[in-house]
Amino acid sequence: MKTWVLAGIVLIVGCAAPRRSLTILHTNDIHGHFVSERASWRSDSAMVGGFGALSGALDSVRNADKNTIYLDAGDLMTGNPICNMDVDETEGGALLHLLNLCECDAIALGNHEFDLGPEHLRGFVSTDKVNWLSANTVDNSTDSALCPSYKIIERGGVRIGVIGLILTDLAGVVSKPAITDFTITDIAKSAQKAIDEIDGKTDLIILLTHNGVDKDKELAGAVHGCDIIVGGHSHTRLSDPVFENNVIIVQAGSYLKNLGVLNVDIQKDKVTRYKGQLVELDVARFAADPDVVDYCKRFSNEIDREYGEVIATAGAPWERSYVESSTLGNLLCDLLLDGYKTDFALINSGGIRKDVMAGPVRKLDIVEMLPFANFVNTFEVSGAELLTLAAKQVKSQISGKSEVLQMSGIEIAYESDDDVPKNVQVLVNGVQADSSATYRGVSIDYVLKSQAEKYLGFKPRETEETGVLLSDYIINALSAASQPIYPKNEKRLIREGK
Repeated sequence: MKTWVLAGIVLIVGCAAPRRSLTILHTNDIHGHFVSERASWRSDSAMVGGFGALSGALDSVRNADKNTIYLDAGDLMTGNPICNMDVDETEGGALLHLLNLCECDAIALGNHEFDLGPEHLRGFVSTDKVNWLSANTVDNSTDSALCPSYKIIERGGVRIGVIGLILTDLAGVVSKPAITDFTITDIAKSAQKAIDEIDGKTDLIILLTHNGVDKDKELAGAVHGCDIIVGGHSHTRLSDPVFENNVIIVQAGSYLKNLGVLNVDIQKDKVTRYKGQLVELDVARFAADPDVVDYCKRFSNEIDREYGEVIATAGAPWERSYVESSTLGNLLCDLLLDGYKTDFALINSGGIRKDVMAGPVRKLDIVEMLPFANFVNTFEVSGAELLTLAAKQVKSQISGKSEVLQMSGIEIAYESDDDVPKNVQVLVNGVQADSSATYRGVSIDYVLKSQAEKYLGFKPRETEETGVLLSDYIINALSAASQPIYPKNEKRLIREGK
């Protein structure tokens, strides 16, 4: 039974607890995409996305419903030069200001917030612009939480507990130097601890996770007492919420192309009704906040001046894939192979972040395509190690749970029987790999040093740093190539019979 006092009169309410409504607005995996872009998936190629459209969409909901909160599920950083521009003595500070202008109530820590190193991260999350949350990130230098575990927000009489969480296996997706200063505790245990701490103080508990939708489903089954998971990391467009173990799970895709809108009714500490949808951030549909537009224009003009130069012409679309060889992956690896005169070249698929349409290619397209500070390295492997690499890649492709490498100079072919690989063949420049031979390769430090076991299955020897940033190398190589450029459309990791 709950008791309220109104104008000196005590009201006793038993079973007839009031039903309240709340609208949860959410984004995730913005990755620096602060301005609108042509929607390649639409026949009219309309301008979609960016903080301007977001501000207009937020205002349109807030004007109709005062009981709203806006949450972001992390990976604000890495994807556009704005992430590296110094504002308020912080690289990426402009993005913090934009979230502040859009009145973001809380944001979860994402893996790409670690990209610029520990000292940057500490300054980035200490801002007073937005509320960073992570219940399972410990700063080893202080043996304390990097940022608050949760925030309690009140709207229309509803007390909402928002708990920030990041994937447990953070070390598997960031560079080793970026994670060394921090300890990531188990996401489910950390979530439950925070839930238990705030359960009595709240009417609704939201886990704001950077964890991926499949892992969020597992999390929903591993904890009790939470109502909603607002997620990120897997870039999943959930047009309709997923309902798992009595937990509502939502996610809004990526790159600020959609705003997630989840309407819920709450009664007696439980969600009694919910409806979720994704609203495409069509620039023509929403009246943007002028302050947001002006602020974005300031940085887009600066970026256009520095990165607007056309350096090449794509004769056909350059497209990427995480699960198989791609035209863009082939092109990038071919350029590395040609330039460094090695036996083979490798790039992780997850490091390639943008497709390129046929037509003019700008410097900006390349730095958005390859936004990470990855440096070119050469290395040596034995033929036996190449077979280990091939087995790792085959397993990754069959499972579909791990990205494969893009490659040049190597062809890996195999058969599978009930998803068990057999007859794995490795060709190096058309010749069967010799297990006793030594081969030279070229790749990037992230693959060879930070995540070698994940991608190769071994730690390579005789690595040599070139000091060349991958994006810089590709810009120069594309500029020098014959135009227009047509990438090779061929599979280099080949599942026979498929």
